[in-house]
Amino acid sequence: MQFESGILVLVFLILALFIGALTRHALKNTQIPYTVALLVIGICIGLAQRGEVFDGDMQMVGDTLTLVADIDPHLFLFLFLPTLIFESAFAMEVHLFRRMFTQIAILAVPGLMLAIWLTAELLHLSVPEHWQWSWAMCLMFGALISATDPVAVVALLKEVSSRKRLETLIEGESLLNDGTAIVFFSLFYVWVLASSGGEGAMMASPVQAVGQFAGVVLVGLAIGLVLGGLCIMWIDRVFNDPMIEITLTIAAAYSAFFISESFHVSGVVAVVTLALVLASVGRTRISPEVAGFLHHFWEMMAHIANTCIFLLVGILVAIRVPLDDLQAWQTLGILYVGIMLIRAISITVFTPLLSRIGVGITFEKASVLCWGGLRGAVSLALALTVAASDAIPKEVSDRMLFLCAGIVVLTILINGGTMGMLLKFLRLDSLPPAKQATVDKANQQVANTLQTMLPTMMDSPFLRGADWQQVKSQVKLGAMAPSDTATPIDKDDLNTAFLRRLLETERKHYWTQFEQGTLGKRATNLLVEAVELALDGEPCIGQRDTLFATWQVPGWLERLRGIAWLERSLLRLYFERLVVGYDVARGFIQAQEALQSHIDTLSPNAQIAREVRQQVQDNIAQTIARINTLQETFPDIVQALQSQAATRLLLNRERAVINEQLKLAVLDKPEASRLLEDVEKRMAALQKASIFRQTEAAQLDQQIPWLHGVTQSTREQISACQERGVYDAGQVLIRHGKSLSKLGVIYRGSVREVAAGAQGHSQVVVRGPGEALGVTALLSGVSALEYLAETPCEIIWIPVDKLKVVMQEDPALMRILCKQLADV
Repeated sequence: MQFESGILVLVFLILALFIGALTRHALKNTQIPYTVALLVIGICIGLAQRGEVFDGDMQMVGDTLTLVADIDPHLFLFLFLPTLIFESAFAMEVHLFRRMFTQIAILAVPGLMLAIWLTAELLHLSVPEHWQWSWAMCLMFGALISATDPVAVVALLKEVSSRKRLETLIEGESLLNDGTAIVFFSLFYVWVLASSGGEGAMMASPVQAVGQFAGVVLVGLAIGLVLGGLCIMWIDRVFNDPMIEITLTIAAAYSAFFISESFHVSGVVAVVTLALVLASVGRTRISPEVAGFLHHFWEMMAHIANTCIFLLVGILVAIRVPLDDLQAWQTLGILYVGIMLIRAISITVFTPLLSRIGVGITFEKASVLCWGGLRGAVSLALALTVAASDAIPKEVSDRMLFLCAGIVVLTILINGGTMGMLLKFLRLDSLPPAKQATVDKANQQVANTLQTMLPTMMDSPFLRGADWQQVKSQVKLGAMAPSDTATPIDKDDLNTAFLRRLLETERKHYWTQFEQGTLGKRATNLLVEAVELALDGEPCIGQRDTLFATWQVPGWLERLRGIAWLERSLLRLYFERLVVGYDVARGFIQAQEALQSHIDTLSPNAQIAREVRQQVQDNIAQTIARINTLQETFPDIVQALQSQAATRLLLNRERAVINEQLKLAVLDKPEASRLLEDVEKRMAALQKASIFRQTEAAQLDQQIPWLHGVTQSTREQISACQERGVYDAGQVLIRHGKSLSKLGVIYRGSVREVAAGAQGHSQVVVRGPGEALGVTALLSGVSALEYLAETPCEIIWIPVDKLKVVMQEDPALMRILCKQLADV
């Protein structure tokens, strides 16, 4: 019975998922990497097909295996690579990637170029002469076999120890390494075609090759940035709709890869850029309710892709690779040993530089990098591309496929299978002692909490008869006590681990506030960035200079003041900065207060606990002073922000109550859906509400109290020509003796008026809301006094030339301003 190819592909997917689930279940509580086991199973299935085991009653399975073994290499790349790359980059900690980027780039570009050249030299010397491999072919194979795929290594690191820096280095190098390898493979592939007389193929000069490499990387980067920006703009307009937000990320990831490859630029670089944009800038644009689901969805996508890939690789290798060439086996053995040595050389050469930049590198981590250079799907897909080419002799392409498949299998089985032992030998299979000490402290807190529950439980009439010794044994209360460490831990290391744990807790608190709706998008980004900056160097709980700098008016914004057509935009920027500054201050205080409850629990000694508690209290005091200043100067802004936060909290609670009633069947699903839709409409409207527009709507007579006695026509004329500006404390508003063409009126805050007195002494008067500044400009056009912002303030400016015209029409205004002049 014949089956359509689409049905056979579906059969393979079903089999792969069942085999993957069974394998994962069987490997529970073992150190065997999931991908290594899948590869072995795939090879066994492929060998069974090669031995015609599936003929007869299992013909459908046999046809399925034959079909997938002949998969098109481009389909292989286009189907699986975007998912794996996007998930890997999206899950990375962006601040660590940014900090380690120079290390990653060195390994992925010059390190890879060295590996390609040394691999080509090794092949040129080791392949039998009758194979007739040209130098171009050796370079092409060197490029395709240098693409690393450390998925098994990273999975093992995540399982046995939490070493984020090492994981980021390995994973980041692999991402950029894949992109670089594909670019160089394409360049050398064209060279091979040109050498073979391929139609339309021309060999590029070294200068052209460098230009092409830079072009494909930079254009891929630009495509990723553009698509990332468009995706963020779209998602920013969506509120809590997982179907739209997740669908957009899928479409964007595959579009980035497809568009880039269509223009013959790096699809890998485009997808990595897109993922990093969404993981950094886009994290606060994605609805908080969707963010966790989105990460779980991509983890599931990557798991399914890896399951299919490693089964497919095993099946493909077992079915398609010729196994009867003794010289090929000998060459494979030499090549495997050589590639491992080349990997070690390419890392060792750059180790002196790598140890001085980024986060540095130790011998142990360099060893994991060397041994963790597994080869995988990308290398095999590129080898299949060669095998599918008619321009390259079949004997050459078959041998390339054999060697590539052999290296893939050997690195995954040998390197991947023994990585656990290497980590144990290098003592990287557990947390660093200082970090483990903080975990032990947390475990002790858990044990203490459980111990306090026991007396109440033992008195319960429903639990009184339990065997409490057995209960304690099964719960393992004793095992939660701090572990005894044979080697003493350095005090500085303990303190550093303690501070890092507190900073991680603080960062998590900001995301919790964001999810609850009490912290805005920009404020969340600023606070998280401040914590990550503190984590990158020596961890510091004390004063965050970069965070407190957000409360100051930036110099570039001040320099733009005075440009008429920018006044309204600048005013909006000032208001937004005030709003963000207040939001940052409020969120910071809440996180610092929450931090105080963890100090005694996690601190390794009383001294560091006292120091940190004092730093936290100083942070709170300094921030409260800033909030009080804002509240005194801009009470309407603070009121609007507090009202917005209170509304969001109540709406969150309303939504939670509706969901609880749905779970208890008090509400049916259709009724609950309608109620939830109404709540989320109000949430979306609240999110779009502008504090600037709310506070801008004040009446003119409230802004300038001394205009109460003028006509309505005068008010309207002045209102039409007024300009507004917001200033930070200490900024100079008007300089003494400088030309002045505007009259100022204080709307909010206070201003210091400085007049030069006798014998060099200055006379200082503090002006408040409603008082005029620079009234002498009406007579002389020059300021007789100097004015500085005493507190953050808002000033209304009225052009003198227009004011004089209105004064001639309204005698009452003339009398008022003359009185103001007389008071100067």
